[in-house]
Amino acid sequence: MKWINDRSAGMPMLEEQNRQLLDRFASVKEALDKGGGWNAVHFSIVALIKNFESCAAVEESLMWFHYYPGCAHHKKEHEELLLSLREMQRANLTTGLTKQLIAAAVAATMKHHLTQDRLLVRHLARLRGKRLCLSVA
Repeated sequence: MKWINDRSAGMPMLEEQNRQLLDRFASVKEALDKGGGWNAVHFSIVALIKNFESCAAVEESLMWFHYYPGCAHHKKEHEELLLSLREMQRANLTTGLTKQLIAAAVAATMKHHLTQDRLLVRHLARLRGKRLCLSVA
């Protein structure tokens, strides 16, 4: 899984967060491909979930602080995405995690980034009257 610049939402901080999430998804897939057993995959999924929760918390703080009108819907999507990650974790511990389940979670995460995150960035940019450039440094 590789980050493509067309996936940009227009805010470097969110771009970096989403790059990190894609890296975590790649780690889960790699652990599954290597056949390292449920525990290797499990630890990769736990890291992915923690990373996602951190990203969601940052976004939700920005939304709350800047009175984002789409906050409830955006937060609901975060909850749904987290459920899909927990389903990956559950499948790994029970029936077996599949590449299809990983691909579906990646697709849902990228769709969220390309729709909801872009809407948030537009809202924040309107508040500033210019394109936002919040950095991670």
